[in-house]
Amino acid sequence: MRVSIPAAGLGTRFASSGFDLPKELLPLGGKPLIAHALAEAARAGFEGAIVVVSPAKPELGAFLAAGGLPIPVEIVIQPVALGIGDAVMRCWRGQPIGVLLPDDVVLATDHWSGLIQLHDRTGTAALCVREVPLESTSRFGIAECVGDRVVALVEKPAPGTTSSNLAVFGRYIATEPVIAGIRSAGRSGELELTDGFSRALETPPGVGVVRFGGEIYDCGTPSEYASSVHRFPA
Repeated sequence: MRVSIPAAGLGTRFASSGFDLPKELLPLGGKPLIAHALAEAARAGFEGAIVVVSPAKPELGAFLAAGGLPIPVEIVIQPVALGIGDAVMRCWRGQPIGVLLPDDVVLATDHWSGLIQLHDRTGTAALCVREVPLESTSRFGIAECVGDRVVALVEKPAPGTTSSNLAVFGRYIATEPVIAGIRSAGRSGELELTDGFSRALETPPGVGVVRFGGEIYDCGTPSEYASSVHRFPA
């Protein structure tokens, strides 16, 4: 199985804060964020990575093309920033594929073992969740689950409208029903991966869930990146 790593976002929040590198090349613990994502994929046993990049990020493409990476990499261009759903569709080759969002750096890999084993056992699409304080669920995509199955996905629910505190974490196994759901979402503009998983809930065998409980170094915004740089082990 290969893994898709969407890295074509324009990074406007970082640019407006004075960062002059693509976010994926910002350093954390002595190596760029994209290198952490590729190292996680290699540790998880993926046979290769497909990294989706923007033509507006030539430095990122040059880094990936230079070689010396821990896993074979195919570069796919997303000419226009049309979202993570579009990026994953560009990586689809008719077989289940991992999806790893590189904004969050983690050093563990047991979540991938759980996701892949769950998919192999049941044939489901699968995603990771992590517990967040119930009062903060309105900031996240929330999965409502029964056992190891997702029964509903709610994007940034209003306070008091869900009893689940399981936030979707950016590690997935996408299957044909997920891709079909993205294609049929009918959205104009950006395509969301969540649209695909929501549609896959309605298609047997559904969507499975694995809980992530390890340390997360969130690098999605300038302030979160600064905090992660401070916390990351030397």
